[in-house]
Amino acid sequence: MSGSWEDQGWDGQDWKGQAWDGPDWEAAAAGEIDEQDLRVLATLRTVVQASDPVPSGLAERAKFAMSVAALEAEIAEITTTTAELAGVRSTQYDRAGTITFSSDQLSAMITIEVVDGGNARLSGWVSTGSTHVELRERSRTQETTTDDAGRFTFSSVERGMIHLVMRRLDDPQSRPVITPAIEI
Repeated sequence: MSGSWEDQGWDGQDWKGQAWDGPDWEAAAAGEIDEQDLRVLATLRTVVQASDPVPSGLAERAKFAMSVAALEAEIAEITTTTAELAGVRSTQYDRAGTITFSSDQLSAMITIEVVDGGNARLSGWVSTGSTHVELRERSRTQETTTDDAGRFTFSSVERGMIHLVMRRLDDPQSRPVITPAIEI
């Protein structure tokens, strides 16, 4: 719609008859959720549940599909790191600079170089031919393909928990290889 509020049938007053010059969305978004907001959300939930209910068994089917996908992947084990692990209860620990993973299908070695306080550079090598590599971080997934020598690089990786998913391109029928989550 275009035009002024009056052109759209508004008389400048809200449903309670109080003066109103349009929504102040920023103020509404910044405010706390109050009882009126909770009533509106409850009404919206009722309408959505009645008009488009969640199919029965959807949650169970989704969990099953994720379990099957996980079973179809091969889990790589950490075989070596360049730093000794500190005690489990310790808050002080060394971050590994190089980590080697291995599975029945492939081996991979990654080197982690801290770029700044919040980011790192991850360089790696895979023992097989051409491989698609996914780097899964907290808030995003990055993807690349190894070069002819099996090398790959992710230049800006958020510090925190990550893991890799590797798929061999020379053997499309092979299962993906997933590394355990590591903290960089």
